[in-house]
Amino acid sequence: MRSLKGFGSILSIVTVLTFSPLAAAERSNPYVLMAQSSWSAFQCSVLAEKANNMAEQKRLFDYGYAQGLKFISALEAGAAKKEDVPGVAPFSMLLLVRGPTPEFALGRIFEAALRAALEDVFASSDAYASEGIQQSAATREFWKRNCSLIGT
Repeated sequence: MRSLKGFGSILSIVTVLTFSPLAAAERSNPYVLMAQSSWSAFQCSVLAEKANNMAEQKRLFDYGYAQGLKFISALEAGAAKKEDVPGVAPFSMLLLVRGPTPEFALGRIFEAALRAALEDVFASSDAYASEGIQQSAATREFWKRNCSLIGT
C-alpha cells in the first residue's frame, strides 16, 4: 500500500510538470490560444468542405480567419510572444506568420492547415481514395475532432 502512495505523489508531480508550461502560456497570453483556435478552425473548415458541409466550412473559415488576424496583430504589437506558441499551437504557425500583410500570412497558415487536415483523407494505403471514401473520411474526422464546437 505504501508503494502506491508514493506512486500517486510521483504521478501528481509528473502531471504538474507536464501541464504547467501549457497552463502558464494560456494564463499569461490569451492571444496564443487564438493561434490554436485559428489553426483548428482552418483544419475543420477544410474537413467540412470535403464532407460537403458548406455552412460549417464558411463558419469555421471565418472564425479561423478572425482568430488568426487577432493573433498576428497581437504578435506585431508585442502583446503575444513567439516563445509561448510551441506546445499550445503548431510551431509551423510561427514559421508561416511572416509576410507582407497579415492576410498573406493567414493564407500561408491556411494552406498548411489544409495539407495537415487532408493528409489521411486523400490517401488510403499508397493509392488515392475515391471521392466517396474521401467524403466519408472527412466527415468522420470532422466529428472526431469536435469541429462543430469550435467558435460556438
